[in-house]
Amino acid sequence: MAKVLVIDDKEEIRSVLQDMLEMSGYEVDTAEDGKKAKDLYDKTEYDAVITDIIMPEQDGFEVILDFRNKNQLDRLIAISGGGRTSSEDYLNIATHFGVTSIFSKPPNYKDLLAKVDEIVASHAQG
Repeated sequence: MAKVLVIDDKEEIRSVLQDMLEMSGYEVDTAEDGKKAKDLYDKTEYDAVITDIIMPEQDGFEVILDFRNKNQLDRLIAISGGGRTSSEDYLNIATHFGVTSIFSKPPNYKDLLAKVDEIVASHAQG
C-alpha cells in the first residue's frame, strides 16, 4: 500500500485530505507542521507528500528544501491558502525551489487525488 504524508497546520484540511486519500486506498500519516513532519519522513519513505507552505514551527519551504536535498521533489505537492499575501505568491516561490505540483487552497480534490495517483504510479514503475 502506498504511503502519503499530509502536512498542514489546519486540522480540518488534514482530516479531509486523510479521509480522501484513505478512501482511495492510501496509507496516510499527518503532521501539523514541518518539524513534526521531519520526524516522520526521516524514519519513513513516503510515495507522495502534500505540504502546506505557511505553518508554525517549520514551514513548507523548509520541507521543500529537505526534499530538494534528498532529490525527491518529484514526490512533493505544495498547497497554500496564502497568508499576508496571496497563495499564488507562495506557490510561485515554491516553483522557484523546484516544486512542480502546486495547488491553491482549497484544492480541487479530484485534481489533487489525480496528481497523487500520478506521483505514486511514477515511483511504482521505478
